Order: sequence, then C-alpha cells, then structure tokens
Amino acid sequence: MKKIKDVTAIGPASSANLGSGFDCFAIALDNLYDTVKITKSKNPGITIKNLGLKTGIPNDPKEHTGGIVAINIIKEFNLQGINMTVKKGVTPGKGLGSSAATAAAVTVGMNKLFSLKLTNEEKLKFAASGEVASAGISHADNVAGSLFGGFVVINSSTCEDIVSFSPPKNLHVCIGIPKVKPVAKKTGKARKLIPSKVKFTDSVSNVSYAAMMVAGFSTGNKRLIGKSMNDNIVEPARFSTIPNYYKLKSELLKIGALGVTISGAGPAVISFLDNKTSIPKIRQCFKKQFKSAGYDSSVILTKIGKGARVIN
Repeated sequence: MKKIKDVTAIGPASSANLGSGFDCFAIALDNLYDTVKITKSKNPGITIKNLGLKTGIPNDPKEHTGGIVAINIIKEFNLQGINMTVKKGVTPGKGLGSSAATAAAVTVGMNKLFSLKLTNEEKLKFAASGEVASAGISHADNVAGSLFGGFVVINSSTCEDIVSFSPPKNLHVCIGIPKVKPVAKKTGKARKLIPSKVKFTDSVSNVSYAAMMVAGFSTGNKRLIGKSMNDNIVEPARFSTIPNYYKLKSELLKIGALGVTISGAGPAVISFLDNKTSIPKIRQCFKKQFKSAGYDSSVILTKIGKGARVIN
C-alpha cells in the first residue's frame, strides 16, 4: 500500500446551542469551511502557515486551534512532525464556529494521514481540545457539528454519546451578522456572562424546548424545530451583545421565520425557514434592524450540511 505523505481536509462552519441546547446542540453549515493541508515532516514539531482571511491568527501551535489539536494527537500516538497550511474560510469571532472548523479539519486530516482509525468519541475529544485557544476551555458543541454534520446532540460532560440527525428537506438557514467591533477571546468572555444559578422554572422550560428540538429533528417536523429555538437562560444573559436583538427576533418571526436565536456566542443571529419565498423579506429585515441600531451587516443563506472530511 502506498504511504500517504499529505492530506487536505475541510471543516465546515457551525452554529451551536440553537436556543436551549447550550453545549449540547450544533449544526454544520453548508458551503462555508476552513481548508487544512497537512504534510508529514522529517523534523519534529509543528509548523503552521495561515492563509485566507486576514484575521491575525497566530502561527504558534500552542496558541492555534488546529495546532493544539495536532500537538495532542502527536503526543498521544508518538507521531512524527507535520507542516500545516490553514486556509480560513470561516471568519473568527462571528458565532459560526471558526475555531471548531479548523479543529475538525485537523482531526480528520491527521486521522487519515497517520491511519489512526479514531472512534467518533476520540475525534470529538481531540477536536474539542483545540477550543482552549479561543474559549479558554475545551468544549465540544461546535466541533461536534463540524465533525459529524447534520443536527448533532452530544453529552458535553463526557463526549461519549453522539447522535446526528439529518435535517428535514427544504429547511433553509438564514444568518445575519452585524459588523460590530471584534472582541478578542470572545467565546470565553461570552461564557462568563452565563449565570451560575438559574430559576427552577427556567430550567424546566429549557429542558422542554431542548426535548422538542430533538423531537422535531427526529421526526422532520420543521414547525416544531422552529418553535423550540427559545432559551430562558443563556439568551437573556447575552442578548445585550447583539444590536437590537429582541426587536429583530420579533420582526423575523412575524414575516415568516420558523425560529430565531443567537448563533453560538454571537453576534450572528440564525433563523430557520421552510420556504424560499420569505428569504428576501428575511434578508431585508436583518439589514433594517441592524441598521436601525447603527450597524451595517451581512446576510448568509445556507442549509444544514455535511461534516468534516478529507478531500484528496
């Protein structure tokens, strides 16, 4: 068998939480991804070259999402050194799992390059370790979506239970992103906004929403999925970081969105739609509501897509 010298892998953008599923739910987003080429090196250690978006991403492996993943895999399996080229396609700091996209691509790439035959749980563990670079802790929701695709539910405390659901047909995703000032280490700071204690009634409400979200995806019920995109714990703690958030959410629901919530740590706002006829109105609403708060914005139309994979 011919030995592989290099691989190229892609890791898609993702949206985590989807309302009540904090650290448990995520989806992969179609046609928005990071591309990572990994080449075996005769020298020990890891070299990283960043291409694509001009984001000031570090080249030091110990400070780089993909670099941390590679360090941990190399240490675990006593592997040789690698050279890594990362082409960013997912802009950092927007709530679209930019760090997770890189981590997922590196994980599946190294798994293929070194024939590691990692289990899904091992892939999730290694990919999640890279989130330390952006969030300060290892968390698995975005990387689960990016790794496995579809709508993913995980046991975030153990990373041992992973279930992925295919999305219903014609479930469209429209995301509005206000052009707010970038915040360094945004994910970690956003996590600090979450209350350490919550009301019992809010906890019960979130459990109900989360259960209905899973039921919606398992049965293909788009209406139920949309109605479940609510959250009485994290959303109230973070809404002030999103310009005009509750007004925007209210207007989007009025004009045809099935559901609306903050994408991950924001500032992106994600909505689900069940038909394309409402897309122009949804797009205009994003632009108008963000503009009324003093911010320009961009709008992405996509769908729930496949997970990370090797493409060569």
